[in-house]
Amino acid sequence: MRNIVPQVSTSDDRVSERQVLAALAKRLGWTDVDELAAPGEESADRPRSPVKVDSLGHAGRFVEAEGVHAVDASFTVACPGQDVYGSVTTWFGNSGASLACGVNPRTKESWVQEAYRMTCGPLGP
Repeated sequence: MRNIVPQVSTSDDRVSERQVLAALAKRLGWTDVDELAAPGEESADRPRSPVKVDSLGHAGRFVEAEGVHAVDASFTVACPGQDVYGSVTTWFGNSGASLACGVNPRTKESWVQEAYRMTCGPLGP
């Protein structure tokens, strides 16, 4: 499991964390800045719901995988007198997958393939 801890750093406090996240949300084409994780909100601390698996008589190891999209960017804001530089790390979204070890997930989604490798081992043919 990886944990992404959102943070915003700037060379000058004239640019707030909220302004940075709002500009990033706009750049991503969103109207709601709350779609992005705020500083201090850890991806691994998200609420989880209990998983019930009905294997339909099949034995084996089953894995529930969850993922978020990570954003790690640097920026420059033109301010009177001196530009402000900084960086932002955040995450958004929530994706899930059910995997059965020994059964190739057959997807191009890299996070699903990584989850499979981390829990089940190398992908089969």
